[in-house]
Amino acid sequence: DDVAMMDVSGDKSDGKAPGIDNLLYSADAEFSCFADLALTSPGEYYKEGEGSLIQAVFDERAFDRSEEQIVQDCISQLNSLFPSSKKLNCTWSNVVKLGQSLYREKPGQDKFRPKQATPVENFFLAGSYTY
Repeated sequence: DDVAMMDVSGDKSDGKAPGIDNLLYSADAEFSCFADLALTSPGEYYKEGEGSLIQAVFDERAFDRSEEQIVQDCISQLNSLFPSSKKLNCTWSNVVKLGQSLYREKPGQDKFRPKQATPVENFFLAGSYTY
């Protein structure tokens, strides 16, 4: 509903974390996908009074930077995408570096995507990450 989506008059979260409950993609940030885990997986990640838990997926281009620099780059780019986030504070962070990320959009990455068929009878994978 367009009217409800544009209404910024107050908190409509009914006690839950407000925000976008979805995995997001952006061409305007160094990380290609990100999500607020407090919203997308509240059973595992939402903790009352602790706010958002952002997971941002950078690719191997970030590996040469320190963990502190990666966190600062992430915050800066989130602030650019969501200007209202400039009012928020990062209370903790964690960086995990995994090679050959599926999320880098460049030629030759299809070989790293899982096949849709699986060894389990009548069980298939679906989604844009499959090949």
